[in-house]
Amino acid sequence: MKNKLILLLTYIIIFFNSNLFSEENDNTLKVGLLAPLSGEYKELGESILYSLQLALEEIDDNKVYIIPRDSGFNDSKKLNTAIQDIRSQGAKIIIGPLTHQEFEDVKKYNDITFISPSNINPEFTNNIISVGVSLESQLFALVNF
Repeated sequence: MKNKLILLLTYIIIFFNSNLFSEENDNTLKVGLLAPLSGEYKELGESILYSLQLALEEIDDNKVYIIPRDSGFNDSKKLNTAIQDIRSQGAKIIIGPLTHQEFEDVKKYNDITFISPSNINPEFTNNIISVGVSLESQLFALVNF
């Protein structure tokens, strides 16, 4: 009886430890990046990607993984394809879209949080955080000051 109890406890301990080890290995933060990596605004997209890579190098944390995808510029089909690809890789946070016009396309992805650097109408909606600084808001702040 005592041997069976020890054997059962050993199995339970091994089971819980193996689950903890698997969670520890899967403890990376996957962040998607939507940027125009081709076309007319390719240089802007590459600049954003390089800036993000520099920021990651600065924080020096290998548990953060960036998934960059080409979203084009005001290209709804390319944007949705990029989001689906990022989503399939397990990312729950996406930096982008860059323009306010694309907000309607991304509102339907309720399981993903979008952090947009758009500077038109900074707002918080269900799944979009627009953190851009608009010139108009800055002028109002200066006038009020």
